[in-house]
Amino acid sequence: MTPILAGLVLAALSLGPLAAAAQEPVRMILNWRLEGPNAPFFLAEDRGFFREEGLAVRLDPGEGSSAPIGRIAAGTYDAGFGDINTLIEFTARQPERRVVTAMVLYTRPPMAVVSLARANIQRPQDLVGRRVGAPQNDTGFRLFPAFATLTGIDAGRVNFQAVAPTLRETLLVRGDVEAVTGFDSTVWFALKGLGIRREDVRFMYYGDHGVDVLSNSILISTEMAERRPQVAQALLRAIARGWVEAIRDPRAAVAHIARREPLLNADLEVERLQWVIDNQIVTPEARASGIGHVEPSRLDRAIDIVAQGFQLPRRPAATEIVDGRFLPPAELRRLR
Repeated sequence: MTPILAGLVLAALSLGPLAAAAQEPVRMILNWRLEGPNAPFFLAEDRGFFREEGLAVRLDPGEGSSAPIGRIAAGTYDAGFGDINTLIEFTARQPERRVVTAMVLYTRPPMAVVSLARANIQRPQDLVGRRVGAPQNDTGFRLFPAFATLTGIDAGRVNFQAVAPTLRETLLVRGDVEAVTGFDSTVWFALKGLGIRREDVRFMYYGDHGVDVLSNSILISTEMAERRPQVAQALLRAIARGWVEAIRDPRAAVAHIARREPLLNADLEVERLQWVIDNQIVTPEARASGIGHVEPSRLDRAIDIVAQGFQLPRRPAATEIVDGRFLPPAELRRLR
């Protein structure tokens, strides 16, 4: 080996660890399996948005919107896509295990009581005496006391039945229950897969009855927020870019998960992503101020509702729930 070649080899070996170190590792857990609403994260990965920010992000499927909080608090993950309402409860009960919201994405709550037209459930009062199926960890079920209080019904007179999330819609179609609680997109697309037509489905949205809470958000660990704030900011910039691009072209976004899941029904997932965009993401607030924007007064009201609904031992302060330092500049979040 010539001296020049040897020098080049040594230089390459010495640069390797530095290059690897330049990519900050971030472990992120999603809210659910690879479906349309998670496509924006994989779009950000495939188009190099994370890499451009100096990040090496590992994206893992989740087990529901409530699950990421515990995983982040335990140190298994640095960030996650999960439910801010569960975070409010978690913070009230375990303030020493801090997780914070860096950006709220679902600013219109997806929680709803869903029924079929044949049940003739048109208003909250119609739920009294009815059989309602609900997974026990479902946010809609857990917030039902607040829904009941705000609508003037007695929650104790609703016949809740604990159901597995995977059986919820099947039980509704079979008539074993007359309504279910859940996220609108989750319940609707499961019903669609069972052959139910959209015109036969009735949604009673919590948000339309005073439960004006927030929902799925980008959550980060306190360790990241305090010790690696520049990494948190970089992560949020890349995620915001991914979502803005996905909103612009949902079909192109879904292609990034379709290549990871060969059996995926791409058309269905495009429809699911578009549903979430239309119903949870693109709100008047988002059009005016970009995705992720939440007025402080609305955040305070949401915390009040959750504290009441979950009967929390204390009401967390807004600063315990949302850390605004990491919200990307408006131009990166603005809908084009």
